[in-house]
Amino acid sequence: METETLEAMLTTSDSQILLFIITIVFGLVALKLFSKLLRRLLLISSLDNAVVHFCASSVQIVLGVLLVLFALSLIDIPLTSMIALISAFGVALGLALQDSIANVANGLIMIGTRPFKVGDYVRIGSDEGTIEELRLMDTVLRTENNQKLILPNKTVFTSRILNFNTNPTRRLDLKFPLDMESDLDKVLEVTRSACQSCRTVLKTPAPRIELGTLSASPEITVWCWVDSRAYSDALFEVNRAVYDAYGKAGIRIPCDRIAIAQGATARRRSSSRTRTTSRTTAKKSGGAK
Repeated sequence: METETLEAMLTTSDSQILLFIITIVFGLVALKLFSKLLRRLLLISSLDNAVVHFCASSVQIVLGVLLVLFALSLIDIPLTSMIALISAFGVALGLALQDSIANVANGLIMIGTRPFKVGDYVRIGSDEGTIEELRLMDTVLRTENNQKLILPNKTVFTSRILNFNTNPTRRLDLKFPLDMESDLDKVLEVTRSACQSCRTVLKTPAPRIELGTLSASPEITVWCWVDSRAYSDALFEVNRAVYDAYGKAGIRIPCDRIAIAQGATARRRSSSRTRTTSRTTAKKSGGAK
């Protein structure tokens, strides 16, 4: 096969070489113009930009290979040998890039199914962040502390995805400790008024404040509906509003405390030392006898 190809190249005339060069040059120009036209036609449709880029690039690569094969046929190079060589190269490349191919395939599926879009706040496995870019090979997230996180699409596709922005509203769940000596009705009313005064809390559905748990450490459960994109702002605002309201109403916020009896501890340590000294003295006296 290699011998036939080499003989064909040696016996090629100048006119065939010139025709080969002209075909390649004009073919590449035509291919570039066709690719631009295809991109514009695809962008008119509702396809995602990543899909448009992938389709246009794939068509350009296939047409480029066909152009090269056609140009080689003009200089009498056997196409069977070239096709066999390209096929072997394609198989080797596919085995070497199987993970990359899986990432591209999963990226196309996610672009088609749209489990999230740019700007959504999502949790993918154990990672959380805002979607900045969805590419064919990977997905780019921006974390809460403004770090850039890049996840392979294969990992994203096989992980559990939780999209916090699918619905326009989201429920904010909070719990506040309740002192056993406090007036329950007063605490509920003060908490309700504090939540309703927050600008990030929606009026409908109305906030729900109830006694959540009744145990050694009872808690007030607060459910507030907020805009999905203002969840963090609502969290901080409600916490601050309830804290200020409790302070103005004289409602005590219980907290865990550890009482350390230093005097008793010191007496126990002193007594222990005295007993130890007495035993040591008795042993010495016994030994002396």
